[in-house]
Parts: sequence; structure tokens; C-alpha cells
Amino acid sequence: MIEHETRAEGKITVFHLKDDLTTDRVKSFLKKMNDLISEGRHFLVIDLGEVVEVSLMGMVALSSTFNRCRQAGGALKIAHLTPRVRRAFRSTNLINTIEVYDEILDAVKSFRSQNLLRSKNFSGSFFLKDRNAFVGWDRLPITGPMN
Repeated sequence: MIEHETRAEGKITVFHLKDDLTTDRVKSFLKKMNDLISEGRHFLVIDLGEVVEVSLMGMVALSSTFNRCRQAGGALKIAHLTPRVRRAFRSTNLINTIEVYDEILDAVKSFRSQNLLRSKNFSGSFFLKDRNAFVGWDRLPITGPMN
């Protein structure tokens, strides 16, 4: 079993991985990813903020999940790479394949180009530090390369 927390908002699922993605945990991770994709959760953000180590098999599992999401018409994005995991992403060149974001909010907002935020099933809000307030999904500011 792999420790995680999953939060779904409309069509986007945020998966907070709380374990290292070592070889002995890959099978459990892939089962969870396959279950989510089979349930129609094709738009995934994986938060790796608590992950210190990712084995080569773990990198293959992330790549496989990325490909399955794309084949299902969705996308996989990664948030919060720790320094060691970022090095693993660079050494395997996965950093040039999967979109990586420093913040979960930025990864979620990047789905805006796919018009997911206009979905009638999409609800919720995020706390924005600069406004010191919660802001609804439909009122999230678009900044940076998404303009």
C-alpha cells in the first residue's frame, strides 16, 4: 500500500504522494493510478512535495501514467519536486516530457487552456496568499505563460 491523499475537483484530480516512490512501492502506485484512470480521472496533478526518493522504476511508472492519461484524452502534471527528485527528473529527461510546476495551484490552472474550469461539475476555491483570501476556480487570475 502506498500512502497518499486524493482530492478531486470536477475533472481534475490532485494526488498527494506521501511515500517515496521506491521499487517496492511502484506496483501499489501504478495500481492506484490505473484505478483513477479507469474511473475516468484522466486529468491528474501528482504532488511530489513529500517525496525524497524516486527509483528508476518509479520514473518509469510516472512516464507510464503520463502516457495512459494522454491516451485517455487527458493529461498528467507534476507539482512540488524536491531537489533530489528534480535531479532524477533531469537525469532521465522526464522533466522535458511531463509539465512540472512549483505550486499545485499553477498546475491546476494550467488545465484552463483545456476549458475544464468552465465545466458545470467544477467547483471549489484556492487560498491566494497575495490576496489573503479564498478565490473561486472561475476567478483565478491567469499569470505568466498562460496569458
